[in-house]
This record gives sequence, C-alpha cells and structure tokens, in this order.
Amino acid sequence: MAKKSVKRASSKDVAREAGVSQSTVSRVFNNSGIPVSEDKRQLILETAARMGYRPSLIARSLNQQRTHIIGLLVKNFSNIFYIEALRLFSLMFQKQGYTIMLFNTQDDGRIEEDLVKALEYQVDGVVLTSATLDSSIVTQYKDFGVPVILFNRLNEGKAVNAVCCDNVAGGEAVARYLIERGHRNLVYIAGEEGSSTNRDRQNGFIRQSGEMGISDIRIIDGDFSYQSGYRAAEQLIAQCTSFDGVFCPSDSMAIGFMDYISMHTQLSIPEDFSLVGFDGAPIQNEELYPLTTYEQPLQRMVEKTVQFMIDTIENYTPEPVSYLFNGSILERGTVRDRR
Repeated sequence: MAKKSVKRASSKDVAREAGVSQSTVSRVFNNSGIPVSEDKRQLILETAARMGYRPSLIARSLNQQRTHIIGLLVKNFSNIFYIEALRLFSLMFQKQGYTIMLFNTQDDGRIEEDLVKALEYQVDGVVLTSATLDSSIVTQYKDFGVPVILFNRLNEGKAVNAVCCDNVAGGEAVARYLIERGHRNLVYIAGEEGSSTNRDRQNGFIRQSGEMGISDIRIIDGDFSYQSGYRAAEQLIAQCTSFDGVFCPSDSMAIGFMDYISMHTQLSIPEDFSLVGFDGAPIQNEELYPLTTYEQPLQRMVEKTVQFMIDTIENYTPEPVSYLFNGSILERGTVRDRR
C-alpha cells in the first residue's frame, strides 16, 4: 500500500493557529526589519515549532530575487589544496547565509557547459578554480549581473575577478631558498599545461634561478596531480642522476614524487637531493611526508573570496578586480643545506 503523504504546514496555517496575519508570520521568518512585538514573535515561533512549519527557501528566493546559492566549480579533487579549500568555502559561505552548489568539472571542455548549468540554477555567483573561460560566457554572466571570481587562478585578457596567490613571487621564493642553501642542479616538475598557476610558478622559479647564476634547469611535464609527480620521479631517475634540488608546484605532486623515490629507489630525501612543494595545505601524515613547501595563505584567500563575492553580489560592478596574496616557505624536513 502506498505511503500516505503528510501535508506540510504552511505560513497560512501558522497564522490561522496563532491568530495573526500571514504577513506577520512572514516578517518573523524573513527578518524583514519591520518590527514585530516580542510576545507575538514568540507566539509565532512556538506555534510554528508545534506544527512543524519550516519556511520555504524557494519562496523566499522568489520574493527577494536571490537564491543565496554560490556555484563552486572544482576541477581536481585529487589535489589536497582544493579539498581543504572546499571545506573552508563551505564553512565560510554557510556562516554568511549562503549554500554551496558543487560542480565537479572533469575537463576544460565541460567548464562552459557547467557554467551555463549554474546560470540555469539561478546561482547568485560562481567561484571557479579552473581558468579556461570563453569570452562569450564571461559576457553572458555580466549580462545577468552574476559575478564570477577565479580562485587561485588568473585569466589574462578577460575581465574576470580573481583572488590568487602571487605565484610568480612564490616560484622566485623557492628558487632563492634552494640556491641560497647550495643547490645548483635544479629540476622543475611542471604543473597543468596552459594554467596561469603553473606558468607563473615556473616563470618565477626559472627567472630567479637565472638571476642567481643557475640557467640550466631540467623541466619534466606534469599536471599538479599525485600521479604526475609519481611518473615524473620515475622519468627523472631513468634519465638523469645529476640533480640536487627538485621543485614540484603542488604538494600532491611532491607526495607522489616522494612515494616513487621511497618505493622504487635506494635514494633518500633530503640526503641525496632536496624537494620543495607548493600549497601548504594540511598533510594528514607529516611524519611520513615531512614536506618543505611554499605555503599559500589559504584561509585568508578563502575569506577574501567569500567577502569579495558577497560585496559584489550586493553592489555589482562590471569592473574586474584582482587580489594577490604572498605566502612563505614552510620548513619541514625535505631540504638539506648543501653549502
């Protein structure tokens, strides 16, 4: 026998039971700012609780022309940095009265499709962690007055808001750190091809190395993932033995690199060579992975993105703004002083 559905109590039902108008019930639950006496407020809240009434967020969004939903597009869930970023975004937007709608974007080809879908859900804004954007999508979002903020990415040539680590400065800092400690044979394991994040970290690392007299840097392709760090270590060991410092532009890559070295070689880090990562997101087992890394100020970056998004929603302006944050070297145990 089919289960009989239970009719939900409506604001009209609560008003009838409490002996007040429906508009008074709405004022209590919508925090409209129109005063309601404390006695009447308590009566309405007690009546609603007894009847199991819950206000409809959908109805409220129709009245306010806002959904209080933020679309969050994440491409790489294998990267521990973005897993931690997602946790912080969820907590911080929730504190501000917003809900996260997560879009798991598998590849650049689907980003435009997911952005269109986000508009169909009438999101109030979008935070995007992958930066391959078509100009027509940017224009479409502007026309709807829906702000887009790139997180930890920059998109040259397109008018898009961004909150990002200064990746050029980060790459420079890693180069200085290694070279000042006597490293001369450097390797860079590249991140995702075409991303501003990889480009800037690589350019900063190579430029600073050149200024300090190190111009011959070996580069191996990767994509920011654990798997690419693992494969890069295999390739490096097979092709080259004369290196003393390796820079992986994500901690996930660096952990993959460490695992290959420990499982398939007799080499030891940092005794045989030094390794530096990039991100500084919490590592579950620091005893197993005592990774020296360039730590991004993740919490401050997320806080800025959340506040920037809310300010932009409430006071939308088409002029793009970019905020850059500086990080710092977090010393653990994968770099040896070779001077």
